[in-house]
Amino acid sequence: MAAHSQAQHEKVKITIECTLDERTYIKMLAAKAHLGLSEFILSYVRSDFPSDFPRERKPNKETMESIQELREGRGIKCESIDDFWEKMGMSPHA
Repeated sequence: MAAHSQAQHEKVKITIECTLDERTYIKMLAAKAHLGLSEFILSYVRSDFPSDFPRERKPNKETMESIQELREGRGIKCESIDDFWEKMGMSPHA
């Protein structure tokens, strides 16, 4: 296991120096992408990480079980979004 993977979940803060206009523009771009500033900036940085760099976003046990269920052809099948909401016990027009 790589040395940096032990501290994988620890968070640290960094500071970026920029002009007020640059900050405003970055915040607008982040909002347009529906991301916080950290996630917006990290989305660009992460694209340059080496392929063996440990990723934080791994499916949890419940998600992995759901993926396996679908691969085995089990689960709820829906014909439309309205059908999905109906099978979930929700009104599609609520």
